[in-house]
Amino acid sequence: MLTISKPLSAGQAQSYHQKEFTAREQNYWSQRGVVAGEWQGRLAPHLGLTGAVSAEDFAKLSQGQHPETGEQLVRQRASYEYQDADGKTIKTMEHRAGWDATFSAPKSVSLTALVGGMTAYVRRTANESWSERSRAELRRSCARWATCSLS
Repeated sequence: MLTISKPLSAGQAQSYHQKEFTAREQNYWSQRGVVAGEWQGRLAPHLGLTGAVSAEDFAKLSQGQHPETGEQLVRQRASYEYQDADGKTIKTMEHRAGWDATFSAPKSVSLTALVGGMTAYVRRTANESWSERSRAELRRSCARWATCSLS
């Protein structure tokens, strides 16, 4: 299953990254106490992003900047208020740095592992097919929102 958060501002994204991904005590998915986040995707090499995710590179990207040059890649938009046709005050959203997408295994996978004692088999099977299922679900969400592109 795919769960996507509300849009995050640059500050919210950086705070979330710092609290959830770099704090070993908060990170339940760490590997032997080491947080194992690394850059992925076809655009990463074009931006000079390889290996571990650094807080500095993450901060620049969340602010719409090139991580190496600092060049502004995304135009920032400040929040503002306006009146709609009915006289209602509308407040726009500031620059959105991104969304948090969480992929979760179906409960049947967890229950199979727990009841059947087949944790290694379930983990291996889930890892083999999880990536494609997750990408397919993310593609459907992107198509619905028309806000991102995956190939």
